[in-house]
Amino acid sequence: MDVTALSSPVRLRNIHKRFGGVHALQDVSLRIEPGQVHAVLGENGAGKSTLIKVLTGVIQPDSGEIVLGDRSMRLHSPRAARDAGITAVPQGVVLVPQLSIGRNVLLGLEHGMARKSVLSAAEREVVEAALMQVGADFDASAPTADLSVPQLRLAQLARALIGTGQVVVLDEPTAALSAADADHLLERLEALRDHGKAIVYVSHRLSEVTRLADVVTVLRNGQVVGRFQRPEFDRATIVELMTKRTEESLAVQDRPSIAAGPVLLEVRDLNSEGRFEDISFNVAGHRILGIAGVQSSGQGQLLAAIAGQDAYDSGTVRVAGSVVGRGSVARAYRAGMALVPSDRRGAGIVGGMSIQRNLALPARSDRSTRRFGIRRLRSEARIARGYVRDFAVWCRDVHQTAGTLSGGNQQKVSLARALAADPAVLLIDEPTQGVDVGAKAEIRALLRLAASQDRCVVVAASEFEDLIGLADEILVMRAGRIVARLDGHATSYREILHHALP
Repeated sequence: MDVTALSSPVRLRNIHKRFGGVHALQDVSLRIEPGQVHAVLGENGAGKSTLIKVLTGVIQPDSGEIVLGDRSMRLHSPRAARDAGITAVPQGVVLVPQLSIGRNVLLGLEHGMARKSVLSAAEREVVEAALMQVGADFDASAPTADLSVPQLRLAQLARALIGTGQVVVLDEPTAALSAADADHLLERLEALRDHGKAIVYVSHRLSEVTRLADVVTVLRNGQVVGRFQRPEFDRATIVELMTKRTEESLAVQDRPSIAAGPVLLEVRDLNSEGRFEDISFNVAGHRILGIAGVQSSGQGQLLAAIAGQDAYDSGTVRVAGSVVGRGSVARAYRAGMALVPSDRRGAGIVGGMSIQRNLALPARSDRSTRRFGIRRLRSEARIARGYVRDFAVWCRDVHQTAGTLSGGNQQKVSLARALAADPAVLLIDEPTQGVDVGAKAEIRALLRLAASQDRCVVVAASEFEDLIGLADEILVMRAGRIVARLDGHATSYREILHHALP
């Protein structure tokens, strides 16, 4: 690649990408100029992640082209994209804790043989130059495991600058950072822009976008629906473009006819430094509470803390009036709580086990499946077939391995597994993430049914349409705090997003 190409715009022309029947990108065009920050905005499912993967060579488009300088390029891998001058900083911190930070920065970029434990003089020079560019205050030999998340984020940015990288793609780079650390990172990005780097910036935080971006492109349903130069930025217009849809697509359900029961879950003044603060709410029996927030707003961490997976600093959690000790899954489970995590494949189900075995795992599941500690396989199979029928799990039979099911069916098994324990409080994080429209409707119906059976349900979601018409009340979280309490049967997507965006 020549220097002229690297200092010229990068253009995506008429990009299309399908996944099965889903049109993830439709005729998307983008022009990325050197010395500019180009922000890409859109709600969950708008196509932002797919666009990033196309630009960085992770996936290939079905049609369309990427033009670098005056050459049309086929970026068949992330290495091909890096060789073309396009590097990415992923949303998560993906580093090897056993290695030094310098070795992590160079991992996969070495030439020939490299020592794992020590950087050569030439390698150290390259790493230190990159760390200096991003304003890092740690040495290249520092153990990765000893560094903070903000420091690791700077190291990832430094890695993206090594070599010929002239286009840096960042996906929610400040999601796990405090306000002060986020401000420092934005300062470094401003400096890189001023030195001629082209930056593609994906974020939910409009305050950061309005500070940093020179151009904003808005995606909705895989299409470009708006593009603004800096003088044209208008928060209200951008939010409207992100959320504009027919109101019929978010069918609001009637209020439940069943009367509220006694309070089953009480959370008071819950605090966890860096994750959430001053969280208080009650949930009565027969009721569904929604907790809405854009990604990394703290709602998933809050549910994990309530369920005993994570400790918290202060506050109390009560189930049916009794205090639940903090930081213990066993105590929370005995108190009558069950959590369906967002990572259904990694934590919601045991992928290598059959559906039948997954549903027999809960300690409070039907006692007829065990006698004197010995499994009764016929009883297990009978009960599993009942759950498969009632939850409409699409499978060959109950002996099918759970990990081979579709995403929606895995979520149904995960939910059935939690309900097999007969909890008084059901907590569920991102219940319909990554599942199709039909499965979403079925899961919503199952959650309503669960709430009607003398229990309460708490649903955390970054896809707000999951909550509208389902939840009786919706709490909106932003940066770890509850910023609004809304009527779940009267609110709108736009109202939730207005409160949720920083």
